[in-house]
Amino acid sequence: MTGEGGDMDYAALLTKLIRFSIGLTLVVIVLGAYTRISDAGLGCPDWPGCYGQLSVPMKNAEIVRASSLFPEHIIEPHKAWLEMIHRYVAGSLGLLIAAILAVSVKVPNLPKFWPSILVLLVVFQAALGMWTVTLKLMPIIVVLHLLGGFALLSLLMVFYLVSRPYCEEHDESRTSALNPEKNLSHQRLLWATSLQKMSWIALSVLIVQIFLGGWTSSNYAALVCTSFPLCEGEWWRALNISGALTIFQHPLLMNGDSFEFGVLDYGSRVTIHLLHRFGAIITAVTLLVFSWRLIRYQLLNQSHRLLNRSAYLLIGLVMLQVGLGIANVVMHLPVILAVGHNLVAALLLLNVVFICTHLRLSYRIKERTRSAQIESRDTQMRMVTKSSRFIEK
Repeated sequence: MTGEGGDMDYAALLTKLIRFSIGLTLVVIVLGAYTRISDAGLGCPDWPGCYGQLSVPMKNAEIVRASSLFPEHIIEPHKAWLEMIHRYVAGSLGLLIAAILAVSVKVPNLPKFWPSILVLLVVFQAALGMWTVTLKLMPIIVVLHLLGGFALLSLLMVFYLVSRPYCEEHDESRTSALNPEKNLSHQRLLWATSLQKMSWIALSVLIVQIFLGGWTSSNYAALVCTSFPLCEGEWWRALNISGALTIFQHPLLMNGDSFEFGVLDYGSRVTIHLLHRFGAIITAVTLLVFSWRLIRYQLLNQSHRLLNRSAYLLIGLVMLQVGLGIANVVMHLPVILAVGHNLVAALLLLNVVFICTHLRLSYRIKERTRSAQIESRDTQMRMVTKSSRFIEK
């Protein structure tokens, strides 16, 4: 595993760091969801500390000091600890991303674009975390913070796949999923092109649905409809599209209070909730059709066994997510199921990003190989022609 100058040591370390970062990002997403769903987003009214210190005030003197600094807040230690644990873990992830950038510099020829983007995204995420608190849970900031975590997870997966040729030995067992076949048919190349385009459609639809889910949660619209498949009563009379799409809600604040527990009217929340439900149907159908096409692709290309497994995993995750969504409505949003809904959404995105990146890398290899094959045939034909002319002379 050790190359010249110990380069492979850095490469192996980088691979481990990226894998660990992906797992830690999932933990941060789960902790963020648990904090938000437990109404602990303002457990600490300041940032980056908590009531003016780096930990939750627990001693009598600390509580008295915190009360004097923030007289308008009721100190709830359990909510404050949820918020601070989330911050501690997120801070650890930020340090880990910085370490990834530092180690990436030591790996020869590895593009530095991806680790640099990861560091910038972490800095922006920290700013969003601060604004989430200072702007009192403004929904658009909360959603952007959520999307930032999902984006970080996605980019880590992309960087992991992109960095593999630089960080792993090029033996057949490790790179078989990306190796093109020796004889590429035009039909397979066309199918791969079509599949790649559909993968981007599936990814786009999933991102929109994740936004709708975050918008539903941040506007406290998850419990506005407690019946299934539609809201109770004459819900269609209450629909308010313009209210549901109100991004900046400062004028709706009463008495200068926070956005906690929402400020939109009933009709706007019903609309948001139903948009998320209808979006779930569209997303589920899109992902299932995409999975079916992935599985059919195996009939043409047996080398992509990893994609085949990813397709079946995608079907399972879609079914699980639909079940969790229905259970959250029927059971009035139990915390454990709501957190699980967020986790499965992250796993869905991770799986789709993995498939998209794999298809993209594989397609580029196939394209280059096909071009090389055509060029080789042309070269051979020219050599044969020259030989024939020489013999004739």
